[in-house]
Amino acid sequence: MDRRYLVGLAALVALGIGAVAFATVWAPQASSPGSEQTYPEGAGPDHINFSALDADETNVSHAPRAHWDSYAIVYDAPPDRRLVEGDYYINSATGEILADRWDNATVYRNGTTYAFLQPADSLPEHQREQFSSDPLFVYDNATDAYYRYDPHYGQIAPTNIGRHPDILDAYTWTATNRTTHHGVPVITYRVSGERTTAADVPPPRNGTLRLGVEDGIIYAFDLTLDADEGTYRYTYDVRPAPFPDHGWVETARGLAAANESAA
Repeated sequence: MDRRYLVGLAALVALGIGAVAFATVWAPQASSPGSEQTYPEGAGPDHINFSALDADETNVSHAPRAHWDSYAIVYDAPPDRRLVEGDYYINSATGEILADRWDNATVYRNGTTYAFLQPADSLPEHQREQFSSDPLFVYDNATDAYYRYDPHYGQIAPTNIGRHPDILDAYTWTATNRTTHHGVPVITYRVSGERTTAADVPPPRNGTLRLGVEDGIIYAFDLTLDADEGTYRYTYDVRPAPFPDHGWVETARGLAAANESAA
């Protein structure tokens, strides 16, 4: 072979090796966790005690505020697993919470203030009658919706906020790596079986979850279960998101005030 081609081939091989080495050094790496690594209270390389995680006074409506200006808590369950409240949006600076409810309704909470919006066209007829006869709700013809506003509703926890990950407690988990979730350090766990103390639950087909290293918050999970009727998939994600427009809260306040004056 011509010596010029041999030199050129050697240079290409060297360049290729260098490129691979560079990519290996600079590519984002997820480290493998071990027993020597730091874990949040209640967790380890081959176990998660969800009760212990809940006992440290950090929760998903407060802890992520340190990371993002506003964020969403998004949950998806099989269609027949209907929930009162599903997705949440939280304003980190004010603590305001917006929650999506069934029938396209929206709930707003801020301290003791509570507001509710229910589009009328999303309701079955019998439920429209219930809303119309309930003095706590005011119908607005301009928007074809029912509103409720109460500035002294009380400091309450939304129905399901922080409870979506409860399904994970029926299964065992093993740490696989450490990475980040939208900039938050997390440990990734993979489902490894069923807890012996759990009630009769569908066996897991596959699943992962992401646990906050510093706060013990479940930031995400994706769990598929084998049931008699087929597979059930549950997904959950806590992620940065804009706080939705909520001008309707002022509409609810005005309607409530006018209704009280009329009474």
